[in-house]
Amino acid sequence: MNKPTAGRIWELDLLKGLAFLMMVWDHVVYDLDSLFGVSMDALGIFKEGVGVVCAVIFTTVCGVSVTLGRHNVKHGLRLLGLALALTAGTLLVDHFMALGVTIWFGILHFLGVAMLLGHFIKRLPNAAVAALAVGCFALGVWFETLTVSVPFLFPLGLCARGFMSADFYPLFPHLGYVCVGILLGKTLYRDKRSRLPKGGDAPLWRPLCFLGRHTLLLYFVHQPLVIGLLFLLGLCGAFPLDIDTLL
Repeated sequence: MNKPTAGRIWELDLLKGLAFLMMVWDHVVYDLDSLFGVSMDALGIFKEGVGVVCAVIFTTVCGVSVTLGRHNVKHGLRLLGLALALTAGTLLVDHFMALGVTIWFGILHFLGVAMLLGHFIKRLPNAAVAALAVGCFALGVWFETLTVSVPFLFPLGLCARGFMSADFYPLFPHLGYVCVGILLGKTLYRDKRSRLPKGGDAPLWRPLCFLGRHTLLLYFVHQPLVIGLLFLLGLCGAFPLDIDTLL
């Protein structure tokens, strides 16, 4: 199960596996703070910073994968379909429980759109991709200072007053990281081979690579498990459990 998979670039799986563990940490912190009423402010940078690093890894590796893959449109549409199902599911949960977990444009939405756009971006000259990356970062910084009256521009990062999404990765600035990944894919991985061909045999990395190969499935499975485990820990007295907060 944990052996390297032939034809894959193992260090990309490793990075995705590491990012997945960061995502689990980020969701544990979020759930404790937002759903269970346990203040996590004492964590400092480890409250928000881990999620930022996780997003950078996922989006950059997405860009590399776009340059290596031949079915980006197919995979992008599949991700968007799953993302829309996730939005419907979280809306349903909020309809009955009002937990504030609705995801309007989360990481799956972003990656789906990014794969569709990346299919065309990767055909641009490297200089144009680099300029596009800088433009995406600049727009992202600018858009964060704006509040718009149109309620449907949030995928771009232009949010109306009161907009909330439990998971939010707008195109700007995150598309910039995808462009960086595309540049890496077109240069560092232009031969579609690992830069560290022997490292994937190390037993130390195999569990992370396994996680990296199955991040999509694990994404859907882990959050219900995390919430359930935290609820049981609360019942066991690990932290004060306020049932009224959940209901």
